Amino acid sequence: MKRNFKVWAALAITATTLATTGCDKFLDVNENPNNPLTATPQAVLAQALNATATNFASQYNNYGNWVAAYWGKSGTVNGYNEERTYNYSSLYNQGLWNNTYDNLYDYQLIEQLSNEQGRPNLAAVAKIMKVYNFQLLVDQYGDIPYSQALNGLQNVLPKYDKAEDIYKDFVVKLTEATTTLATLPTDTRVLANEDIVFGGGAAAHTSWQRFANTLRLRILLRMSNVQSLQAYVTTEMTRLASAPGGFLTTDAQVQPGFIQSEGQQSPFYNRYGVVSSGLASATERNYVQPTQYIIDQYQNNGPDPRLTRLYTPATVAPYANVYRGVVLGESNIPALGNYARLRLGGGLLKAFDQPVPLILLAESKFLQAEAKLKGFLPGGDAAAKTDYQDGIRASFVYFYAPAPSQRSTTADQSANAVPNYDLYLTRNAANPLVNWDVPGTGANAVSKEQKIYYQKYLAFNTVESIEAWSEYRRTGYPRIPASIESSSTRPDKLPVRLLYPQTEIATNLNNIPTGINQFTSKIFWDVVD
Repeated sequence: MKRNFKVWAALAITATTLATTGCDKFLDVNENPNNPLTATPQAVLAQALNATATNFASQYNNYGNWVAAYWGKSGTVNGYNEERTYNYSSLYNQGLWNNTYDNLYDYQLIEQLSNEQGRPNLAAVAKIMKVYNFQLLVDQYGDIPYSQALNGLQNVLPKYDKAEDIYKDFVVKLTEATTTLATLPTDTRVLANEDIVFGGGAAAHTSWQRFANTLRLRILLRMSNVQSLQAYVTTEMTRLASAPGGFLTTDAQVQPGFIQSEGQQSPFYNRYGVVSSGLASATERNYVQPTQYIIDQYQNNGPDPRLTRLYTPATVAPYANVYRGVVLGESNIPALGNYARLRLGGGLLKAFDQPVPLILLAESKFLQAEAKLKGFLPGGDAAAKTDYQDGIRASFVYFYAPAPSQRSTTADQSANAVPNYDLYLTRNAANPLVNWDVPGTGANAVSKEQKIYYQKYLAFNTVESIEAWSEYRRTGYPRIPASIESSSTRPDKLPVRLLYPQTEIATNLNNIPTGINQFTSKIFWDVVD
């Protein structure tokens, strides 16, 4: 991890640009960094949340889109060798590690300043977001620096903690945060425009409790297949069932006020949509295309109305007007027009000001469905079915919703979300992948758990793809295809993790776990195969 004064300099810049301005002002990259003001936790929070969104949308999900088989490369670009072969090096995606730890220092400072300045609500939000970011790291790397990781110059060579121990501490930290938010003194200042996820105001404390509880549910379910943790998970689920606030009832999204200007567009759209001038596609838009596997999941089930919301068909004969995907790992690929593409103004590339989802409402519902189905939360099969269907419905609502700038335009398809969800259920009344009450037979048999995992995979497409990848490793379902160029010796031909980055090898080598291999060194919760 990087251990220098870069973070502290960045925080000084943050204070300069935010201390006296609105939330969207921090996107201005032309502010003078040489005149820092005294940092306040609320000034740092918006920048930190935006940094999390950028890391998640344009780095974690970029990686997840390849390993979860949502994307393959187009014929307009060479390279993508690691994505095609899984032959990772310590340089591959090391930005995930470095940028996440930089971001974690932001939240560490927010928590420290908040405690010093009597802002327990901001400290609780920072604690929640530290867990969110640390979990991303654990899920890709396993053991990581944790207990000694954010001590700055006091410890530049932090030890590595066991991933399982870190996960258990996540539960402790999230419980502390929700308790704090539920028992705030009456004179505590409410969150204001520094809260670029829930918008601040009187209801924000409850929203952050729900975010923390949903994250806690994800964490506990991810541990639930580990035999030695069964009793622990059951006990903690019982506590979670009575936690204040409940679970997310809306998508948790970062929206600082993205604008159509250089460096200030929504990060995923900026990378894969249209350049800030609005006159040309972003370069990388031409590099990636949907796989045939993900196209099939929409086309072969109904078809699923989301297909036309997410993609445009091929334009070149003999495939014109056909939704055709690339084969993951294929190297000799015809021109762009032979394949489907991510739709501009659709459900994935909405517009320059599209918010960045951190946790979708669909995920919240699918997590609750699984927990109730397994008896971890009360409600049983009937409640699980309701949550399952609500999860599918929430996915339709998300993909059909426009970005703010597209409301009341032809791109605003929000009114069609629920009717198309209803159509999807009708078209798939006999389909065991969709209908909760249809088990299927023989090779087509699908358990209720598998239905949840399958529909979650569809809901996560491109927007929470790193979670789709973690869920595949946890559950083994759906059986996503590997790259045809895979160098893996595993039965599924997929990797199981990333390698520790070169930046860490160069600075903290003696503490790094040895013998790590991307095909054999599983994360502790990966026990299904």
